[in-house]
Amino acid sequence: MAAKKSNPAMDFLLETLKSNRDAVYKDVAEAAKKKKLDVYPIMWGRAKALLGYVKVAPRGQGKMAKAKATAAAKTAAKIAAPVVKRGPGRPRKNAVAPTTFGNSLDSIVAAVKGSEQARAKYRSALERIHAILADALA
Repeated sequence: MAAKKSNPAMDFLLETLKSNRDAVYKDVAEAAKKKKLDVYPIMWGRAKALLGYVKVAPRGQGKMAKAKATAAAKTAAKIAAPVVKRGPGRPRKNAVAPTTFGNSLDSIVAAVKGSEQARAKYRSALERIHAILADALA
């Protein structure tokens, strides 16, 4: 395994924090700039975390992990949840399609009646839309 490369900017931040725990980022960044080192706020936070000055959550417990856990919980709840009753006037989700025919004449008659009812419903909806558009354009 190769030896870790040292980062002079990070080394500077660590030394500064070790000598003055209450140092302010702005002052340290200016001092680093005088030494021609590029220091970023993320490096400041990482240096504090390495020295144990701030609390750090273990890796893999951030936003994505929480989002995945929430999604998994919702999926599990959906599977385990009882069937929710739909609102008034809404058809069942698992309604039998009116075009499925059985072997008997009764099922064919029922399918024809169902399609006639659907046609009448859609026709009345189209007539209402036509009336609304006629009033709007008139």
